[in-house]
Amino acid sequence: MRSSCYILAFTIYLPVAIGLGQRIILWPAIWLFPTRRRRMVRAWLRFHARSALVMARTIANVRITVQGAIPAESCIVVMNHQSVLDIPIGLRLVPGPYPLIPTRDRYRWGIPGVSPLIRLARYPLVSQGRMLSRSELASLTDAAEQVARGEQSLLIFPEGHRSRDGGLGRFMRSGLRIVLSRAQRPVYCVVVHGMENARTFLDGLANFADLDVRINISGPLAPPPRGSSDNATDAFIDMLHARMAAMLAELDSEPGRGGRGTATDAHG
Repeated sequence: MRSSCYILAFTIYLPVAIGLGQRIILWPAIWLFPTRRRRMVRAWLRFHARSALVMARTIANVRITVQGAIPAESCIVVMNHQSVLDIPIGLRLVPGPYPLIPTRDRYRWGIPGVSPLIRLARYPLVSQGRMLSRSELASLTDAAEQVARGEQSLLIFPEGHRSRDGGLGRFMRSGLRIVLSRAQRPVYCVVVHGMENARTFLDGLANFADLDVRINISGPLAPPPRGSSDNATDAFIDMLHARMAAMLAELDSEPGRGGRGTATDAHG
């Protein structure tokens, strides 16, 4: 019952609080104060991410524990993908410039609340095909250059899809290669554990309640120097995958809630 109530509440929240609120509050504010756009978008995204997680805690008793932290600076965050809560969690974990998130182009329209946010935040859009189109390449390159200048961060889910079993899948390398080859910013690995049974909204109707979600953050890591060969960049990506697989295995083996190290509440 708590799971279904949370999904219902969040389904209403998306078009009303996010969609309608963006139209009648945020867009007029951006029109009046265009130089403050990034600051206002950052505050808007963080507010709604926090709201989604507070609702998950209060309605469905979802417990989220975080080990490690990301400083308030422009950075690249590489995160595994387990559930529909991953994006609110990722937005809350990045305290500096708000992160651009490479997003499927078919999500740009048609999803109440979500699609307007994608357009508002100017996320780079990709089709996840085998080859990047010219427009996708331009979009990712522009995002990487913004990160390189320290104007934005970047949050990427290199698996491309939510895991079906909670494990770490293969990485799609094209987007990572573009970002790592252009943006000399600290790289952080974020691994989420405990949401594999709430992969979709449909799964969440029965499985959101009482989730014990544990998150581990590792970094900073220095990306390959700008101008490095593709082999060096691929070796760095392989290292990221191996590190995140080990982090996930460690969380999977830890009994109880919170694991080892200093824990903080992601809802704050």
